[in-house]
Amino acid sequence: MNLAEILRKINNLARFRTVTETKSVDGKALARVKTSEESASDFLPVMNFSNSFKRHWIPVRAGEQVLVISPFGEADSGFIIRGIFNKGRKEPTGANDTTEIIEYEDGTRISYDTQAKELKIQAAAKVTIICTAATITATSVNISASASISMSAPSVSIDGPLHVTSDISTDASVSDSKGSLTDHVHTGVTPGGSNTGDRP
Repeated sequence: MNLAEILRKINNLARFRTVTETKSVDGKALARVKTSEESASDFLPVMNFSNSFKRHWIPVRAGEQVLVISPFGEADSGFIIRGIFNKGRKEPTGANDTTEIIEYEDGTRISYDTQAKELKIQAAAKVTIICTAATITATSVNISASASISMSAPSVSIDGPLHVTSDISTDASVSDSKGSLTDHVHTGVTPGGSNTGDRP
């Protein structure tokens, strides 16, 4: 092996490249990178988080700037380390030394600021949570909706005083500890201007 070949392999050990094609649509962490103006590499594995504890999938995109590690110095082999900020993909708004930010292409953001001690989720559309049981423990909870709030359950229990600032309506009966407030009758009532007594 001559000196030029040795230098070529050394130069190829770690190179910044641009992704030209991916197999993300097939659910594969594989991508090709541009190696010259006319050519591209074979499909190379893209580094992700994957073991028996956790798998974290982030689709690879054409145009993404990456670092290609080629242990044997061959430009069309090795693996891809991804996620380099560049002019086309700058750091997200609000990035600083106390805030972690995950931002998606539709504008959805998840951030945590250790200085403000605030975890913030800003979803562009719908949030769906599916689980066996859920518990929220807080000093206070505020729920605000611009249109409506719907709840569906075989039964709903509220442990504590309930204060309502507007009308209450129902399609069924209303009951308290003495029975129905909708279908009850008073006995021993004399017609006239007298008031009825307490419910039996």
